[in-house]
Amino acid sequence: MAASESIQSTSRETCLGLPFVEERPISEEERTILQKEAQQSLGQSCIWGCLAPFVYIILITIFIVVGNIIFPTTNDASTFQVIALAIIMVFSTGLAAVFLLKANDKNKIRKIVRKDLRKSNLKCYQGFAPGIDQENIHKPEVQSEPSVQIAGVDISMFEPITLEVFSSSRRLWQVNGTRVKELICVPEEHTAFQPEQAQIAAKWVEPARIIEGRTIDVSQSGRRNLSKQEADEIRRRAHIAWRKPGLIALLSTAYLGAQAIRQWQLGPHANLQWSVYIFIALILWIDIRFVKIVWESWQLSKDATDGTVVITRLPDEMNGDEVLRTGAVIEWLPYSNFNWTINGEPARWRLRG
Repeated sequence: MAASESIQSTSRETCLGLPFVEERPISEEERTILQKEAQQSLGQSCIWGCLAPFVYIILITIFIVVGNIIFPTTNDASTFQVIALAIIMVFSTGLAAVFLLKANDKNKIRKIVRKDLRKSNLKCYQGFAPGIDQENIHKPEVQSEPSVQIAGVDISMFEPITLEVFSSSRRLWQVNGTRVKELICVPEEHTAFQPEQAQIAAKWVEPARIIEGRTIDVSQSGRRNLSKQEADEIRRRAHIAWRKPGLIALLSTAYLGAQAIRQWQLGPHANLQWSVYIFIALILWIDIRFVKIVWESWQLSKDATDGTVVITRLPDEMNGDEVLRTGAVIEWLPYSNFNWTINGEPARWRLRG
């Protein structure tokens, strides 16, 4: 608990890139909606759960009856008949499994709703979508770009977005005042604050020049020192980035190694099916991706040790002497080459938890 409070005190809490604004208790109307949803989920879970064995028994009975008709005890079953009955068996088992999964999903919804009723607070996040240049936001050529959707709710990319999320379950409740129909849980993100001197340092950076078409000359870029909080965030991300893909790579490679040993024991004359080669290619792709993530994590560790960030001001988009769009100020890490901030806002890869 203390570690979590320490992270929150030295970083900015966001959700889908939008900063945290306030926390409020749910209203009585919202509490009534949740209570009704909990009751409905419990009923639906019971119905799906009770139907699963009932459907399975009926289908298996049909399977036995059809089998006795098609396969008299005096006759041998043909390959086609065996395949047909095997499909019926798989279908019946799969359908029963679907019923059980539906029952489990409804039960999960009930648990989430009950958790939200116990700790009935909603967190509000508000701001512009990540990457939106607020200096150019009112220009017609910018606002002509299409709108998007968040959880099925239409939003404009060039107007403030408001999200309301339950603090306990992280369930997305409302988008711009419109209730979300589906149950979607969103992550809580923490990014280090950009220090005040970053804005001062950016003002002294000359706009980059475009050379050879679209190539940008970054020789005019500036530098600033990372704050302790920023360096700690980079170290934390470098340490956790490889853990999940590393576990997947370890397990898949171990399985491949076990199969290779088994193949060696069977001898060189054992035939391999084509699906085995696809599986081997998939595992090699997982391992290569893991090596890439490990390399990126090592580069991030070097960025944290170096303790600096490069500041590049992109050239303005011009139409003769008229400035159509002001160039963005991008801070990027020198070793990993990852963007760190864009116009003072965290880069998108930092908004993944």
